[in-house]
Amino acid sequence: MGEIASVARQDFEKHESFVCHTTTASVEYACLMIENALLLRTNRGGRVFAGFEKFSQLQPIIDRYLRIADVSESVYLFGQDDWQPPRHPNIRLIMLKSDFKLSREWFVITQSSSLSCAFLAFDETGKESTMPEQIRYWALKTNNPAAVGGLVNAVEGVIDWTLAA
Repeated sequence: MGEIASVARQDFEKHESFVCHTTTASVEYACLMIENALLLRTNRGGRVFAGFEKFSQLQPIIDRYLRIADVSESVYLFGQDDWQPPRHPNIRLIMLKSDFKLSREWFVITQSSSLSCAFLAFDETGKESTMPEQIRYWALKTNNPAAVGGLVNAVEGVIDWTLAA
């Protein structure tokens, strides 16, 4: 696994897996690359898991996730319940409490026959910083099928299937 300084398209495509210490802008860009790949694949389907710390951070990009839900079997959105996204039959909301570890992570994990990829970013500053440009993240990207499968299993372990179904 390689380590890089920031997220760039070249690194994203060149390396199966990497770790980096990065900024909010790089985290948003990495997520955008996966989201765009989901929308551009011809063989659609599969599952998508995405976390945004708080649902309100999804507001500027909710239309993109509604389109992703149109072409996916299911989309699970994780976040603190501070905003109500529009309803969609393929989207399930997974509410996180503010003290739950996933509530400090941004992630997009996709598992399908045409795309298996994961990007996870842990907010190391926590609640101390209110300015997004000051937040630093430790991030992991992988296309390794075994690693993606393990991450899917871990995230599925958080879902209360009686509420998400």
